[in-house]
Amino acid sequence: MNAGTQLAEDRRVRPALPFRLLYILPGGRAERLQLGPGWFPDEFFYGYCQLAHREGWKAEIMTRAFTSFAGLCLQKGVHWLTNLSPDFGNTASLNPSLLRRYDAIVSVSEPVLLMLALRGRRCREGARLVLIMMGADKRIERSRLPGLTRRVLRWLLARLRAVIVIGEGERDYLLGQKLIEPERLHLVQFGVDAKFWTPVVAGGKEEYILAVGNDDGRDYGTLLAAIGSHNLRLHTLRRLQPEPLPPNVMLTRGDWSGQALSDTDMRDLYRNSRFVVTPLHESAQPQGQSVTLQAMACGRAVILSRTRGLWSKELMRHMENCYLVPPGDVAALRAAIDHLDREPELRARLGKEARRSVERHFTSEAMGERLSKILEETCVHG
Repeated sequence: MNAGTQLAEDRRVRPALPFRLLYILPGGRAERLQLGPGWFPDEFFYGYCQLAHREGWKAEIMTRAFTSFAGLCLQKGVHWLTNLSPDFGNTASLNPSLLRRYDAIVSVSEPVLLMLALRGRRCREGARLVLIMMGADKRIERSRLPGLTRRVLRWLLARLRAVIVIGEGERDYLLGQKLIEPERLHLVQFGVDAKFWTPVVAGGKEEYILAVGNDDGRDYGTLLAAIGSHNLRLHTLRRLQPEPLPPNVMLTRGDWSGQALSDTDMRDLYRNSRFVVTPLHESAQPQGQSVTLQAMACGRAVILSRTRGLWSKELMRHMENCYLVPPGDVAALRAAIDHLDREPELRARLGKEARRSVERHFTSEAMGERLSKILEETCVHG
């Protein structure tokens, strides 16, 4: 029996329902699912938790695996040249027979899907591929061979059923670079678990200004230059300068997957802060979303860099539900910190409206609903 006859046979016996969906996510997710609903925030599952309980759908999760030493060396070499990282670890387990078990595969980064596309039609015949894309501008602009990286990304995106972005800046970049046709590109606002990230019942202690985050888009140099004598609690794995840090800066280290702080500990950090600062380098990528929206859901005022990647210029409004400052501007950030520090009524008003904004526009439930509609349009009925 040839591949075409086998494929026809598979699809003839395959029932129309349930719609079978595989999510490929980074590590640390499966362990949290074992805790049970309500014990962890669900936003870093990118809609999986909502779709898994949708009637007529059967969603499964696979976390990315470690590759072999030889595969890792090859991956590092490709990354050094192109700033792309084909995932040689997972793709060995994603064989054609496994792929035919699913109607769609969703990945939150391009490495796995890049390898699946490189393996050709045989690996894509049984499942439609969907990518939640983040950081295309960095992939190209930091590449030693930007022209090649741009062509590889355009080639990959052309082989996907749909590409989803979680910010207006990312969408505009992909379209401006002509990396994808508009009809296959979909904007979904990132949302956080508003049932987990909640304000404190009684007033928080407001002991410190808080900054959280590990990605390379964080501009902690500008923050440290602007903080002055204010007490700053900084939670990051990134290396900071100057060393040693000033005595008014408290540093803790950890990341989401390692859980140096539990999710409930992180929630307490937000609740007991005076306000939160998310300082960012300029980029089209929607950086700082999770921290900013988690803090807003906890009723905290947030100072945020207004980059090209600001995920919604309409919904993130200066002095209404957040405090926006130009990226890399020490004087502007210092003025914003001083302003919020001496104005408790302004902090309270911004925090209250921030919570309302999350409830209206930025919940993980709303994100899951929007994703389900896109998957229905592109993979079920498309």
